[in-house]
Amino acid sequence: MAHETEPLISIKQLRAIVAVSEHASLVRASEQLAISQSSLSRQIADAEKTLGRKLFQRGWNGMEPTSFGAIMIVHARRMMTRIVQASRDLNALGAHAGDLSYHLNWFVLDVVNAVRRTGSASMAADYLSVSQPTISRTLAQAAAAIGQAPFIRIASGMAPTPCVPILETLRGELREEAGQIMTDLGALADQVTGRVAIGLLPFSEQDVVVEAFSVLIREHPHLRLQAVTGSYTALTDALRRGEIDLMLGPLRGTAAPGALRETPLLEEHLTIIARPGHRLTEGHAELETLIGETWVVGPHGTPTRQFFEAFLLERGMTPPAQICEMVTFPLAEKLVLESDAVGLLTYSSRQKLSLHERLGTVSSDFPEAVRKIGITWPAGHSLSLPQDLFLQVLQRCLPPES
Repeated sequence: MAHETEPLISIKQLRAIVAVSEHASLVRASEQLAISQSSLSRQIADAEKTLGRKLFQRGWNGMEPTSFGAIMIVHARRMMTRIVQASRDLNALGAHAGDLSYHLNWFVLDVVNAVRRTGSASMAADYLSVSQPTISRTLAQAAAAIGQAPFIRIASGMAPTPCVPILETLRGELREEAGQIMTDLGALADQVTGRVAIGLLPFSEQDVVVEAFSVLIREHPHLRLQAVTGSYTALTDALRRGEIDLMLGPLRGTAAPGALRETPLLEEHLTIIARPGHRLTEGHAELETLIGETWVVGPHGTPTRQFFEAFLLERGMTPPAQICEMVTFPLAEKLVLESDAVGLLTYSSRQKLSLHERLGTVSSDFPEAVRKIGITWPAGHSLSLPQDLFLQVLQRCLPPES
């Protein structure tokens, strides 16, 4: 009698998928599982090859699941939970089950099922179309996994111990869950899947990314969306490594690395800000007065910082020594609001009109300067469908003047 087809994914592969998803790292996952990194990588690669789907990709936070991987992880976690529960149930009976996800495989569970069905090793061998010694070796493997023999010999053949119903239930639950995997993965065939990972540099219109993401969530629920903040160096390095797909923020123009491509989207204006009621917001502030203030400006190397220092040096003035470097736009504004420091930030025309509602502006001889805000991505890199969709939606969310 022919036995059931073995599920596509092995139990050890399920174990590997869950470990990588929890740690977002092959190194840490391999340490948890006490196997080599190469063995773990091979298990993931074999699972991806069998399913015909990429499950993980390199991302800002390490190994990140793809759209297909996210579905596979849900199934794998359910199955691992059932395996852990079976181990507890076995131990409650006096067994000494170890890590069943390591020791068990589909064939072991099938052999236990076949012996229970047929009542003997020889008949189980016929049922599974294997040799009797194979059945005997596999039963010994099952005994080692659960800490006691699953069957005892009787005159008429082999009788199951109380452990067998637990293993049988586990087998049925795992097979049912495994049978749903390809159906759920196949349901994505007509959906837009993939990742849009955006690196964000400080600029006033960052909310357009949230608006664009909200549209994509509604229209393409299986897209994986991610926005991370960081310095220009950190984000461009992540672009080159493929950890993020696009970077949004102030452009560098001719100063941009040659391996990167820039596309402008809108313009923002350099503006000196202070908390409401700050003494410098009343009247016109001389440059000599401003130099003595505590400043909130972007880190060294950013276009705003370079412009700020170059302007002062050209006039024979020494840039202020006390500068608070803030990488994120909201934190820079918050520091200005809660202190007597003045900030130099860029604002779009739309944001500048509403600036008075939360901050004060400082009038001075500091020149009006424009910063181009746009998208940066690796030169020669073709945009994927998800990335192109993001840019289309982003364009619709930009301020009208852009």
